Amino acid sequence: MRGVELRYGLWAAALLLLALLPALAGFAGFTWEAAQMAGLIGAIVCIALCGAPIRPRESKPATLLTLATHTLLGWAALLAVALHIGALLLTDHTVIEYVKPTAPLHQLAGIGAGILLLALVLSAIGRARRKVWASHRGFQASHVILSCGLIALIAVHVIATRRYIGGWPQRSLWLAASIGAVLMLLRRRRHVKPDGKPDAVGSARSPRLVFGRHSAGVLAAIAGIAVALAVLSISSVTRAARQPVLVRHAMIPLDFPHAKHVPINCLECHHNYEEGDFSNTCVACHRSSRTDLKMGAEARFHGFCLDCHRHPDAKFERHGPVAGCTVCHQVAVDVR
Repeated sequence: MRGVELRYGLWAAALLLLALLPALAGFAGFTWEAAQMAGLIGAIVCIALCGAPIRPRESKPATLLTLATHTLLGWAALLAVALHIGALLLTDHTVIEYVKPTAPLHQLAGIGAGILLLALVLSAIGRARRKVWASHRGFQASHVILSCGLIALIAVHVIATRRYIGGWPQRSLWLAASIGAVLMLLRRRRHVKPDGKPDAVGSARSPRLVFGRHSAGVLAAIAGIAVALAVLSISSVTRAARQPVLVRHAMIPLDFPHAKHVPINCLECHHNYEEGDFSNTCVACHRSSRTDLKMGAEARFHGFCLDCHRHPDAKFERHGPVAGCTVCHQVAVDVR
Protein backbone atom coordinates (compact mmCIF):
# COMPACT_ATOMS: atom_id res chain seq x y z
CA MET A 1 0.00 0.00 0.00
CA ARG A 2 2.97 2.35 0.39
CA GLY A 3 3.22 2.81 -3.38
CA VAL A 4 -0.50 3.44 -3.61
CA GLU A 5 -0.41 5.99 -0.79
CA LEU A 6 2.51 7.79 -2.41
CA ARG A 7 0.66 7.91 -5.74
CA TYR A 8 -2.43 9.43 -4.18
CA GLY A 9 -0.33 11.77 -2.06
CA LEU A 10 1.44 13.19 -5.11
CA TRP A 11 -1.84 13.50 -6.97
CA ALA A 12 -3.49 15.32 -4.04
CA ALA A 13 -0.52 17.70 -3.90
CA ALA A 14 -0.96 18.43 -7.62
CA LEU A 15 -4.65 19.23 -7.09
CA LEU A 16 -3.74 21.56 -4.23
CA LEU A 17 -1.24 23.39 -6.42
CA LEU A 18 -3.91 23.76 -9.12
CA ALA A 19 -6.18 25.39 -6.56
CA LEU A 20 -3.44 27.95 -5.83
CA LEU A 21 -3.06 29.02 -9.48
CA PRO A 22 -5.28 32.16 -9.14
CA ALA A 23 -2.65 33.66 -6.85
CA LEU A 24 -0.32 33.84 -9.86
CA ALA A 25 -2.82 35.18 -12.39
CA GLY A 26 -3.53 38.69 -11.16
CA PHE A 27 -6.80 40.13 -9.89
CA ALA A 28 -9.27 41.10 -12.61
CA GLY A 29 -12.26 42.54 -10.77
CA PHE A 30 -14.36 40.93 -8.03
CA THR A 31 -17.31 39.60 -10.01
CA TRP A 32 -15.26 38.46 -12.98
CA GLU A 33 -12.68 36.83 -10.71
CA ALA A 34 -15.38 35.10 -8.64
CA ALA A 35 -16.91 33.66 -11.83
CA GLN A 36 -13.53 32.39 -13.01
CA MET A 37 -12.78 30.92 -9.58
CA ALA A 38 -16.08 29.04 -9.63
CA GLY A 39 -15.13 27.49 -12.97
CA LEU A 40 -11.69 26.51 -11.66
CA ILE A 41 -13.19 24.90 -8.55
CA GLY A 42 -15.68 22.95 -10.66
CA ALA A 43 -12.89 21.70 -12.93
CA ILE A 44 -10.66 20.59 -10.04
CA VAL A 45 -13.56 18.79 -8.34
CA CYS A 46 -14.25 16.92 -11.60
CA ILE A 47 -10.62 15.80 -11.77
CA ALA A 48 -10.78 14.70 -8.13
CA LEU A 49 -13.97 12.70 -8.71
CA CYS A 50 -12.44 10.96 -11.73
CA GLY A 51 -9.31 9.93 -9.84
CA ALA A 52 -11.12 8.86 -6.68
CA PRO A 53 -14.06 6.74 -7.90
CA ILE A 54 -16.34 4.59 -5.77
CA ARG A 55 -14.77 1.13 -5.34
CA PRO A 56 -16.10 -2.19 -4.00
CA ARG A 57 -15.35 -3.19 -0.43
CA GLU A 58 -11.83 -4.39 0.41
CA SER A 59 -10.54 -3.04 -2.88
CA LYS A 60 -6.93 -2.06 -3.44
CA PRO A 61 -6.50 0.88 -3.52
CA ALA A 62 -9.12 1.40 -0.86
CA THR A 63 -12.20 3.54 -1.35
CA LEU A 64 -11.34 7.22 -0.89
CA LEU A 65 -14.89 8.58 -1.11
CA THR A 66 -18.17 7.18 0.08
CA LEU A 67 -21.08 7.07 -2.33
CA ALA A 68 -22.78 9.95 -0.51
CA THR A 69 -19.62 12.09 -0.67
CA HIS A 70 -19.08 11.26 -4.34
CA THR A 71 -22.66 12.27 -5.15
CA LEU A 72 -22.42 15.47 -3.11
CA LEU A 73 -19.20 16.51 -4.85
CA GLY A 74 -20.78 15.82 -8.23
CA TRP A 75 -23.62 18.21 -7.46
CA ALA A 76 -21.12 20.73 -6.05
CA ALA A 77 -19.11 20.63 -9.30
CA LEU A 78 -22.29 21.16 -11.32
CA LEU A 79 -23.27 24.13 -9.12
CA ALA A 80 -19.80 25.66 -9.48
CA VAL A 81 -19.97 25.38 -13.28
CA ALA A 82 -23.46 26.91 -13.31
CA LEU A 83 -22.17 29.84 -11.24
CA HIS A 84 -19.20 30.18 -13.58
CA ILE A 85 -21.40 30.44 -16.67
CA GLY A 86 -24.22 32.46 -15.10
CA ALA A 87 -21.97 35.03 -13.43
CA LEU A 88 -19.98 35.65 -16.60
CA LEU A 89 -23.14 36.16 -18.67
CA LEU A 90 -24.62 38.54 -16.07
CA THR A 91 -21.37 40.45 -15.58
CA ASP A 92 -20.51 40.94 -19.22
CA HIS A 93 -23.21 40.62 -21.89
CA THR A 94 -20.56 40.25 -24.62
CA VAL A 95 -19.79 36.80 -23.20
CA ILE A 96 -22.93 35.64 -25.02
CA GLU A 97 -20.72 35.52 -28.12
CA TYR A 98 -18.88 32.60 -26.50
CA VAL A 99 -21.98 30.41 -26.40
CA LYS A 100 -22.70 30.78 -30.12
CA PRO A 101 -21.55 28.38 -32.87
CA THR A 102 -18.94 30.97 -33.89
CA ALA A 103 -17.20 30.62 -30.52
CA PRO A 104 -13.59 29.36 -30.42
CA LEU A 105 -13.11 25.61 -30.20
CA HIS A 106 -11.97 25.74 -26.59
CA GLN A 107 -15.17 27.53 -25.60
CA LEU A 108 -17.24 24.90 -27.38
CA ALA A 109 -15.24 22.33 -25.42
CA GLY A 110 -16.22 24.13 -22.22
CA ILE A 111 -19.88 24.08 -23.23
CA GLY A 112 -19.60 20.39 -24.06
CA ALA A 113 -17.99 19.75 -20.67
CA GLY A 114 -20.86 21.50 -18.89
CA ILE A 115 -23.45 19.47 -20.77
CA LEU A 116 -21.56 16.23 -20.16
CA LEU A 117 -21.24 16.99 -16.43
CA LEU A 118 -24.97 17.61 -16.24
CA ALA A 119 -25.64 14.30 -17.99
CA LEU A 120 -23.29 12.44 -15.64
CA VAL A 121 -24.88 13.88 -12.51
CA LEU A 122 -28.48 13.37 -13.59
CA SER A 123 -27.92 9.88 -15.01
CA ALA A 124 -26.35 8.77 -11.71
CA ILE A 125 -29.63 9.31 -9.86
CA GLY A 126 -30.98 5.90 -8.89
CA ARG A 127 -34.24 6.01 -10.82
CA ALA A 128 -32.65 7.40 -13.99
CA ARG A 129 -29.75 4.95 -13.74
CA ARG A 130 -32.04 1.94 -13.56
CA LYS A 131 -34.04 3.12 -16.57
CA VAL A 132 -31.03 3.70 -18.82
CA TRP A 133 -28.77 0.78 -17.86
CA ALA A 134 -29.86 -2.79 -17.36
CA SER A 135 -26.80 -3.68 -15.24
CA HIS A 136 -24.61 -1.86 -12.78
CA ARG A 137 -21.49 -2.91 -14.71
CA GLY A 138 -22.87 -1.22 -17.82
CA PHE A 139 -23.56 1.97 -15.87
CA GLN A 140 -20.12 1.85 -14.27
CA ALA A 141 -18.32 1.43 -17.59
CA SER A 142 -20.35 4.17 -19.29
CA HIS A 143 -19.86 6.53 -16.36
CA VAL A 144 -16.09 5.97 -16.41
CA ILE A 145 -15.78 6.49 -20.17
CA LEU A 146 -17.88 9.67 -20.10
CA SER A 147 -15.91 10.94 -17.11
CA CYS A 148 -12.67 10.52 -19.04
CA GLY A 149 -14.18 12.50 -21.91
CA LEU A 150 -15.22 15.18 -19.43
CA ILE A 151 -11.65 15.51 -18.13
CA ALA A 152 -10.37 15.90 -21.71
CA LEU A 153 -12.92 18.62 -22.57
CA ILE A 154 -12.10 20.49 -19.37
CA ALA A 155 -8.38 20.35 -20.19
CA VAL A 156 -8.96 21.79 -23.67
CA HIS A 157 -11.10 24.58 -22.24
CA VAL A 158 -8.79 25.54 -19.37
CA ILE A 159 -5.45 25.23 -21.15
CA ALA A 160 -6.48 27.06 -24.33
CA THR A 161 -8.25 29.81 -22.37
CA ARG A 162 -4.99 30.48 -20.48
CA ARG A 163 -6.68 32.36 -17.66
CA TYR A 164 -4.68 30.49 -15.02
CA ILE A 165 -2.49 28.31 -17.26
CA GLY A 166 -0.07 30.95 -18.45
CA GLY A 167 3.11 28.94 -18.97
CA TRP A 168 4.42 25.44 -19.51
CA PRO A 169 4.83 24.66 -15.76
CA GLN A 170 1.14 25.33 -15.07
CA ARG A 171 0.09 23.53 -18.24
CA SER A 172 2.25 20.51 -17.36
CA LEU A 173 0.83 20.42 -13.83
CA TRP A 174 -2.75 20.46 -15.11
CA LEU A 175 -2.07 17.73 -17.65
CA ALA A 176 -0.23 15.59 -15.08
CA ALA A 177 -3.15 15.82 -12.64
CA SER A 178 -5.66 15.05 -15.41
CA ILE A 179 -3.72 12.10 -16.85
CA GLY A 180 -3.12 10.79 -13.34
CA ALA A 181 -6.85 10.90 -12.59
CA VAL A 182 -7.67 8.96 -15.75
CA LEU A 183 -5.03 6.29 -15.12
CA MET A 184 -6.17 5.82 -11.51
CA LEU A 185 -9.40 4.35 -12.84
CA LEU A 186 -7.50 1.21 -13.85
CA ARG A 187 -7.78 -1.53 -11.24
CA ARG A 188 -7.58 -5.30 -11.50
CA ARG A 189 -10.44 -7.54 -10.57
CA ARG A 190 -9.96 -9.56 -7.39
CA HIS A 191 -10.86 -13.24 -7.36
CA VAL A 192 -12.73 -14.40 -4.28
CA LYS A 193 -11.51 -17.66 -2.70
CA PRO A 194 -13.90 -20.36 -1.45
CA ASP A 195 -13.40 -19.07 2.11
CA GLY A 196 -14.73 -15.65 1.03
CA LYS A 197 -11.36 -13.87 1.12
CA PRO A 198 -10.14 -12.10 -2.04
CA ASP A 199 -6.85 -12.95 -3.73
CA ALA A 200 -4.08 -10.41 -3.69
CA VAL A 201 -4.23 -7.77 -6.37
CA GLY A 202 -2.13 -8.74 -9.38
CA SER A 203 -2.32 -12.46 -8.74
CA ALA A 204 -2.41 -14.82 -11.70
CA ARG A 205 -6.04 -15.62 -10.98
CA SER A 206 -7.19 -12.00 -11.34
CA PRO A 207 -5.74 -10.66 -14.63
CA ARG A 208 -8.85 -8.80 -15.80
CA LEU A 209 -9.91 -5.29 -14.95
CA VAL A 210 -12.74 -4.68 -12.53
CA PHE A 211 -15.09 -3.63 -15.35
CA GLY A 212 -15.69 -7.23 -16.43
CA ARG A 213 -16.77 -7.68 -20.05
CA HIS A 214 -16.60 -3.91 -20.53
CA SER A 215 -12.91 -3.83 -19.60
CA ALA A 216 -11.61 -3.70 -23.19
CA GLY A 217 -13.78 -0.70 -24.07
CA VAL A 218 -12.90 1.12 -20.85
CA LEU A 219 -9.19 0.43 -21.30
CA ALA A 220 -9.29 1.73 -24.90
CA ALA A 221 -11.12 4.89 -23.80
CA ILE A 222 -8.70 5.57 -20.94
CA ALA A 223 -5.66 5.02 -23.17
CA GLY A 224 -7.09 7.25 -25.90
CA ILE A 225 -7.96 10.07 -23.50
CA ALA A 226 -4.53 9.87 -21.83
CA VAL A 227 -2.83 10.24 -25.22
CA ALA A 228 -5.15 13.10 -26.20
CA LEU A 229 -4.35 14.92 -22.96
CA ALA A 230 -0.62 14.50 -23.58
CA VAL A 231 -1.03 16.02 -27.06
CA LEU A 232 -2.36 19.21 -25.42
CA SER A 233 1.18 19.91 -24.24
CA ILE A 234 2.04 20.88 -27.84
CA SER A 235 1.68 24.63 -28.34
CA SER A 236 0.38 24.34 -31.90
CA VAL A 237 -2.50 22.18 -30.66
CA THR A 238 -3.60 24.74 -28.09
CA ARG A 239 -3.32 27.49 -30.69
CA ALA A 240 -5.62 25.52 -32.96
CA ALA A 241 -8.09 25.17 -30.08
CA ARG A 242 -8.37 28.96 -29.91
CA GLN A 243 -9.76 29.12 -33.44
CA PRO A 244 -13.53 29.31 -34.08
CA VAL A 245 -15.17 26.42 -35.86
CA LEU A 246 -17.44 28.73 -37.88
CA VAL A 247 -16.16 32.07 -39.20
CA ARG A 248 -17.85 35.19 -37.87
CA HIS A 249 -18.87 37.63 -40.60
CA ALA A 250 -20.03 40.56 -38.45
CA MET A 251 -17.26 42.20 -36.44
CA ILE A 252 -17.78 42.98 -32.76
CA PRO A 253 -16.96 46.64 -31.92
CA LEU A 254 -13.37 46.91 -30.79
CA ASP A 255 -11.56 49.74 -29.05
CA PHE A 256 -7.78 49.74 -28.93
CA PRO A 257 -6.38 52.92 -27.30
CA HIS A 258 -3.02 53.31 -29.03
CA ALA A 259 -2.02 56.16 -26.72
CA LYS A 260 -2.01 53.75 -23.77
CA HIS A 261 0.22 51.28 -25.59
CA VAL A 262 3.14 53.55 -26.47
CA PRO A 263 5.70 51.29 -24.69
CA ILE A 264 4.84 48.47 -27.10
CA ASN A 265 6.73 48.35 -30.38
CA CYS A 266 4.23 48.82 -33.21
CA LEU A 267 5.82 45.93 -35.09
CA GLU A 268 4.68 43.55 -32.36
CA CYS A 269 1.22 43.75 -33.91
CA HIS A 270 1.60 45.50 -37.26
CA HIS A 271 4.22 43.25 -38.81
CA ASN A 272 3.07 44.32 -42.31
CA TYR A 273 4.66 47.73 -41.66
CA GLU A 274 8.04 46.05 -41.76
CA GLU A 275 7.09 43.89 -44.72
CA GLY A 276 5.69 46.89 -46.62
CA ASP A 277 2.47 45.02 -47.42
CA PHE A 278 -0.66 47.12 -46.85
CA SER A 279 -2.89 45.31 -49.36
CA ASN A 280 -5.07 43.64 -46.72
CA THR A 281 -6.35 44.51 -43.30
CA CYS A 282 -5.35 42.36 -40.32
CA VAL A 283 -8.69 40.54 -40.22
CA ALA A 284 -8.85 39.91 -43.96
CA CYS A 285 -5.34 38.47 -44.00
CA HIS A 286 -5.66 36.30 -40.89
CA ARG A 287 -8.96 34.93 -42.14
CA SER A 288 -7.55 34.09 -45.54
CA SER A 289 -6.46 30.69 -46.80
CA ARG A 290 -2.75 31.43 -46.45
CA THR A 291 -0.98 28.30 -45.22
CA ASP A 292 1.91 30.17 -43.61
CA LEU A 293 -0.28 31.82 -40.97
CA LYS A 294 -0.14 30.04 -37.63
CA MET A 295 -3.27 31.67 -36.23
CA GLY A 296 -6.48 33.18 -37.48
CA ALA A 297 -7.86 36.59 -36.57
CA GLU A 298 -9.65 35.70 -33.31
CA ALA A 299 -6.82 33.59 -31.91
CA ARG A 300 -4.18 36.14 -32.95
CA PHE A 301 -5.91 39.18 -31.45
CA HIS A 302 -6.90 37.42 -28.24
CA GLY A 303 -3.32 36.19 -28.02
CA PHE A 304 -2.04 39.77 -28.21
CA CYS A 305 -4.48 41.22 -25.68
CA LEU A 306 -5.19 38.46 -23.19
CA ASP A 307 -1.74 36.95 -22.99
CA CYS A 308 -0.07 40.32 -22.58
CA HIS A 309 -2.45 41.58 -19.90
CA ARG A 310 -2.71 38.30 -18.02
CA HIS A 311 0.95 37.34 -18.14
CA PRO A 312 2.85 40.60 -18.77
CA ASP A 313 6.56 41.24 -18.93
CA ALA A 314 8.03 42.85 -15.84
CA LYS A 315 9.01 45.95 -17.86
CA PHE A 316 5.38 46.98 -18.38
CA GLU A 317 3.91 49.34 -15.80
CA ARG A 318 0.49 50.82 -15.04
CA HIS A 319 -1.52 48.08 -16.60
CA GLY A 320 -3.91 45.51 -15.21
CA PRO A 321 -5.27 42.09 -16.11
CA VAL A 322 -8.20 41.99 -18.51
CA ALA A 323 -11.56 41.86 -16.70
CA GLY A 324 -14.27 40.92 -19.15
CA CYS A 325 -14.90 41.28 -22.85
CA THR A 326 -16.27 44.83 -22.78
CA VAL A 327 -12.87 46.20 -21.75
CA CYS A 328 -11.81 45.85 -25.38
CA HIS A 329 -15.08 45.21 -27.22
CA GLN A 330 -16.73 48.63 -27.14
CA VAL A 331 -17.22 51.52 -29.53
CA ALA A 332 -13.79 52.61 -30.69
CA VAL A 333 -12.61 56.06 -29.70
CA ASP A 334 -9.13 55.84 -31.19
CA VAL A 335 -9.03 54.65 -34.79
CA ARG A 336 -5.40 55.32 -35.59
